[in-house]
Amino acid sequence: MNLHSRYYLQHVAEELRSENASVLITTATFERVLVARLDESAVAASGTGVSEYLINSWRMAQTVASNLRGAKGKALDPAVREARIQALIKAQALLVSYIGLSLQIPDMFSQTGRPGQTAIVDILLTDDNPMAELLPELLSQLATRFAGDGLPEVIAPIINELALRSLLRANRSLLQPGFRSILAALDILTANRAIAAAIPFMPIFDPEDCNGRRMQTGTALGPFLALSAFPASDETIASVYYSDAPQRSHQDCESLHMNLRTTVQFLQSALFEVVNRLVRSGADERAQTLQFSLRVLATNALRSGMQVDFTRVVDDGFADNLASVWLRLSEPFTNDAMLKRLNRIDPDWVTLRAMRTLANGGLDDEHNYISTYWQELTRVNADKELVDAYLKSKVNLPSDSTGGFIPDCFFTTAAALHLGPISTIARYIEMLKRIARFKDEINRIERMPELLSPMHRAGLPMLMQRWKDQLLNMEREKCAMDAQLLDPRRLSSMLVFYRFVICFLLRQVDKSGEFPQQPFSMPPESSDSSQIAEKWRMLPEFIIEDAIEFIVFVTTYAPDTLIDSASQVGQGADSGLGLRTFDDILPLFAVAFLARPKYIRNPYLKAKLVDILHMLTYRDPREDDDYVDTLGGNIPGTLRLHPSIQQFQGNLDNNALARVYLVPALLRFYVDIEQTGSSSQFYDKFNIRYYIARILRALWSRAPRYVEVTRSFFMQANAGAAGATTTGSTRRDQRVIEEFVARLMTDTTYLLDESLSKLAIIRDIEKRRQQEQVPEPMPGDESQNDEASRLQEAERMARSYVSLAHETVHMLAFLSRLVPRPFQAGEVVGRLAAMLNYNLQQLAGPKCSSLKVQDMQQKYMFNPRVLLSELTSVYVHLGLASAGPKSAEEREEEEEAIGRFTLSVVEDDRSYSVSLFEKAYGILEQRSLKSAQSLERLREFAQRCQEAKVDSRLMEYLESQAPDEYLDPLLASLITNPVRLPTSDNVMDLAVIKGQLLSDPRDPFNRAPLTVDMLEPLPDMKREISEWRERKIQEYRANQ
Repeated sequence: MNLHSRYYLQHVAEELRSENASVLITTATFERVLVARLDESAVAASGTGVSEYLINSWRMAQTVASNLRGAKGKALDPAVREARIQALIKAQALLVSYIGLSLQIPDMFSQTGRPGQTAIVDILLTDDNPMAELLPELLSQLATRFAGDGLPEVIAPIINELALRSLLRANRSLLQPGFRSILAALDILTANRAIAAAIPFMPIFDPEDCNGRRMQTGTALGPFLALSAFPASDETIASVYYSDAPQRSHQDCESLHMNLRTTVQFLQSALFEVVNRLVRSGADERAQTLQFSLRVLATNALRSGMQVDFTRVVDDGFADNLASVWLRLSEPFTNDAMLKRLNRIDPDWVTLRAMRTLANGGLDDEHNYISTYWQELTRVNADKELVDAYLKSKVNLPSDSTGGFIPDCFFTTAAALHLGPISTIARYIEMLKRIARFKDEINRIERMPELLSPMHRAGLPMLMQRWKDQLLNMEREKCAMDAQLLDPRRLSSMLVFYRFVICFLLRQVDKSGEFPQQPFSMPPESSDSSQIAEKWRMLPEFIIEDAIEFIVFVTTYAPDTLIDSASQVGQGADSGLGLRTFDDILPLFAVAFLARPKYIRNPYLKAKLVDILHMLTYRDPREDDDYVDTLGGNIPGTLRLHPSIQQFQGNLDNNALARVYLVPALLRFYVDIEQTGSSSQFYDKFNIRYYIARILRALWSRAPRYVEVTRSFFMQANAGAAGATTTGSTRRDQRVIEEFVARLMTDTTYLLDESLSKLAIIRDIEKRRQQEQVPEPMPGDESQNDEASRLQEAERMARSYVSLAHETVHMLAFLSRLVPRPFQAGEVVGRLAAMLNYNLQQLAGPKCSSLKVQDMQQKYMFNPRVLLSELTSVYVHLGLASAGPKSAEEREEEEEAIGRFTLSVVEDDRSYSVSLFEKAYGILEQRSLKSAQSLERLREFAQRCQEAKVDSRLMEYLESQAPDEYLDPLLASLITNPVRLPTSDNVMDLAVIKGQLLSDPRDPFNRAPLTVDMLEPLPDMKREISEWRERKIQEYRANQ
């Protein structure tokens, strides 16, 4: 286009002549002439569109005015120069008005040529455009002219056009330079404060009819937030950028990651600057931006589900960018080492803001997207009925909250992280599992092709190549995810936020409510959830869940983040300069909520706290050298552990609450985890208990104080005395110990039985394969396939069960030595003795050779010698007197308990035999598994068993002579301590019914709920049975 071309406005010239006016353009006639020039016929004749003409005219006027102000205008008379400048300023003002009107009302002028928004965006995206340097001034004049006169409608077409450009492939990929021009253009627009303030009020900023996935393309900021390097957003990231990454070295991959991370950081910093300008523009603009973000999150709640339909929700990139923006907005108060603004966060924010109307201090949520989302969220400790009643009672009350933007920002950031990075992390972990399973399956098929049918085996090479190609694509995607999810800067900033979250949670349960300004004080134990503060119970569960999940993630995949100085923030509890994330806050968080489990209803979350403790106190089982009463062992220290493990263990040692509460809390959770509420709870509990056992083992081997805490907990509860190490009450301590012993015994029975049975299956298949020549299977013959599948299943289960069994037996051996009395209690001693005898027979009896399988220690971590040694140590701990001074009363109690255990051992007719102990003794001696002193004590116990066998005959005589009312109705054993069951009116022995109730808290006769506290002692009957027993014993001995 020729900017100096002329067009004769004949009609205007004739009008001016008829009015005896000059045909030269003056300030008085400029608008009249301009309107005529913008007429459709003039535009069509000139070939220049309205918007281009207006913008270029404005540029010419700006250029001439600049020249007049500069050196070129100095030769003119000052008055003439000023008059010309003022005329140009007025001309520019008119041009700006019509430029704005052409954007506001596109139909006002001819549509020939490029629309105004297209022309402006072209200038924004073209560096060599002569208008580029002047555009900020034009935007400034537009903002000034239309302030209070429809500026949002003026700006909206420009933002919308820029957003549409960002959706083009060349601009959408972070591997192409186009996205940088898009962001630079957006930066220029929002750098103008008036334009930034106008954006939240544009019709397309947060349209009510736009939700879910459409928020990504149908809103003003959506397309910019959708710019991403996640493979789901841009497939070329995985297929091109990381095409050969799986074959590259770790160092090369890190180099690729670093380049991509730099690009993503640039993107997210640019997006933050844009949103920050909107938020800082004013209270109304901040409210609009907040509402947009909350509505995005509310209408994309399905992102946090198990099976996500990504055609209905925003993608990972959009969610991640939104979370990054709010994470940066929260930094002014979360990065404070002293957490001085923590008291500004009201836990009742949901009822104060999210659930309220605009008139009542809430949000403009016409379609109730936001309120519905926050209302339907699962709560920390309340069911839906209770939540609905609470919200109904609170939501219309006058609001006295003065928190302002800080609580808004806190909860929005938490929700953005929940639906963004945390949800993406969950899918990333699932992807890692899929890759591992896929690799295992490929390796398994390559190792055992007989698992395939003959038909599939013929095409195995082709199948294998297809599977390996799939695996390669999965690994490329993993590399692309690694770049962002494992970015140290990103993880550090998230950890700082979750530091604030954890302190917020601890403050809510702190007895004084002053944490962290005052040291944390453990809240009182609650026997019922209703005793816990309502505000705590109503907190959305995802807030605490995400904090735990994130800590688990970084501990597993990026432990450097935990000890990074940027993540620690504070200088330490003793410095007075703020608590450190890893050193002070994390140990306190884990201990507090394990010690007071009623505060969190979901057992899965408490189990995750155990996961954290397990990982941060980790010791490789292959290096265990602390077997009970067993010589030899592994050589410790060959596996290099992450420095965070040693540091965390030191943190636990220095934490006063951990020293008091941690061991009792773990023992209690060992009992409570029996019910997790999930369909896989039967198997889940074994894994969690394994972690607990490993944590306790690490603590006991690290510091004697933890051993003493364990002893004190068992002894003070057994004695009925209150103490600092209790779980809240002596009665509760006693229940925990009784149930712990019962669970430990039951687990040992099940795990050993399952482990040894699976090893026997493996041994049987291996032996048959060695002895037989198996022919090639005929078509349709599935026998060999079935055997291979059976072997695979047995191997998988053996690997799991053997580790669990080893750890459970070790804990049984350790605790029976430390505190034998609970294991000698009448309600458990019979079952415990039977379990020990049965497994001793498996490990030392005639069938023990069937347990020897190939690579059993390396492949399955099965060490039968250690199992045998630790199992036999339990006999000695419970069947012989322990060393040390004792009072006469204590010696009498100990002898009674030892006698009870010894008698239970010999009464087990199914497995007990003298020869069994002799065989075990021989193995232990031959393999040098015990010291001479330990072997002698085992021999001494075996001798006591032979002597006790005589007493067992006396018991058989008493039971044969006893009337029916003196026999327990369940076991037909002689009652020694009768109690009445109020639920069925039956009389049972106290030890028998207590043992029953430990595994099933119901009346065995009518299944009615029953607890030990409900049992009614029968002292008269007890005395009657005792007198009868003494008479019968005298008769028996007189006849011998």
